[in-house]
Amino acid sequence: MLKFLTKQFLYGRLYLWLKERIGGILMLAIAIFLIIYFHNEYLNYVEYKTKFEESYIGLSFVVKNILILLVSGSYFYFYFFLNKTKQVIKKDENNINTKTEESKNDMVTSLDEFLDDDELK
Repeated sequence: MLKFLTKQFLYGRLYLWLKERIGGILMLAIAIFLIIYFHNEYLNYVEYKTKFEESYIGLSFVVKNILILLVSGSYFYFYFFLNKTKQVIKKDENNINTKTEESKNDMVTSLDEFLDDDELK
């Protein structure tokens, strides 16, 4: 039982620590993966280029890697763009909610408040 509670506590602590840093860790993992991937692709490119000097296989490597960069770049651009838009929408919703709360406080309970005392009599 004590072992189970200790595991749960440590998993909870690890989760809370990762929760704040998951974006940075994910970006680091993607960057490391891309470095390894492009290094491997470059080595394959050099190998094929020396074997087949007059073919267009080398060009296919270049085109493929450019397309991968364009797709991943556009994904991250739209991901961050949409994330900023979501934040703006939430901010606007909060402003609207506070304004409606303020307007509820400004509501008139009776039309007599618009008239002067002389006009009421």
